[in-house]
Amino acid sequence: MKTRNLINVILISALVLLNACTVQEDNIGDIIINPGGGNTNGTVILEGDITENRTLTSDEVYELRGGVSVVDGVTLTIEAGTRIIAGNTGGVFAYLAIEQGAKIMAEGTANQPIVFTSNNATPNPGDWGGLLLAGKAPINRGITATTEVANLTYGGTDPADNSGVLRYIRLEYTGGKINANTEYNGLSLYGVGSGTTIEYIQAFNGNDDGIEFFGGTVNLKYAIVTGAADDSFDWTDGWVGNGQFWIVQQNTNDGDHGIEADNLRSNNEALPFSNPTLSNITLIGAEDGDRDNQAVLLARGTKVAIYNMIVKNFSQGIELTEEQTFTNLNNNELIIRNSIIDNETSFELSAGTTTVDLADFATYSNYSLDATGTAVPNEFEVSGFRGTYQYTTAVDGVDNFDPATLGSFFTSAAYVGAIDQDDTWTDGWTRL
Repeated sequence: MKTRNLINVILISALVLLNACTVQEDNIGDIIINPGGGNTNGTVILEGDITENRTLTSDEVYELRGGVSVVDGVTLTIEAGTRIIAGNTGGVFAYLAIEQGAKIMAEGTANQPIVFTSNNATPNPGDWGGLLLAGKAPINRGITATTEVANLTYGGTDPADNSGVLRYIRLEYTGGKINANTEYNGLSLYGVGSGTTIEYIQAFNGNDDGIEFFGGTVNLKYAIVTGAADDSFDWTDGWVGNGQFWIVQQNTNDGDHGIEADNLRSNNEALPFSNPTLSNITLIGAEDGDRDNQAVLLARGTKVAIYNMIVKNFSQGIELTEEQTFTNLNNNELIIRNSIIDNETSFELSAGTTTVDLADFATYSNYSLDATGTAVPNEFEVSGFRGTYQYTTAVDGVDNFDPATLGSFFTSAAYVGAIDQDDTWTDGWTRL
């Protein structure tokens, strides 16, 4: 009897492994071609609440059914190379939520990324929800608030709150649409604290925003959003973290802002103000037919400091709206420096009064096409999303801005943009 059971276990294990191996990825250079989930036979189903510590292993394929939540006090560990598929069952989009007090330890590698993707053989944007983290860091919507999807509590008084680690993660075909006004993002960060590590993240072909911050203090390094139907990066609710090495690559099907930045819609003066610090950003637009794509929209009272940014191929460059946003600009609490804004319209300052001219090269070292700006150097070019420029005293009269001077989070980079010609941080784990 024991021998028969052992044989059965071996046969079952072999079948599961065979099914897991039928979902393949073909590597062509540094681009991973992934046709979606397809056949779901043999997958391990995840549904409801995860109430005990659990590890998802790379020798299985997992399928999310409906809302899957990791609850307070529980850690979900995901091995490098693990594949998780998801879809829509009976009109309910699948998602994975990490609740307040829970942790996710998802550490892929460049050669073995962790992939969340559609379970459809022919995947499309919006096939499933997305990945949500809810933390206990401060927000400006009150001490706590409730997420617009999944009804999670987020916010609190712990800026160093730790929701775990996300590293080398690819989120594909997210953005399930609940109704006309509510959709999931690829990665939603609700009140997530600075104790959380998030780096090497790609949101690919989502139906809404790629990565959105709802308050909190979390930092994000090495991130790429490709083909987002709405905004690629978005923040609101008082986000005060740091970001470096971000890439936006729009496609011609859809797309809105490369970055949309708000403080709080209902109260533009709410505290804490959204006030991140960013460096080495590359935003590459693509015309989708409406002539209305904007690289960066700074609105509703946000503050920000951006250094070493490239903006290319958007019909509009950087727009500011709402009086509080202009107040922040005039108080030098909204800064864009050492950047190349190479668009038909570089700066559009509407519905406000400003004493500051971001196109003033002598003050901000920004190249732009505005009449008051300094023309983009002839040496500057972009190939794909690779495009860098190094400021030099001999050519520009100023030295390149070193982001390492901004704090310990930032890596020294002697160039403008997210990726130098010799950089390899996107290789192996990303898709185009």
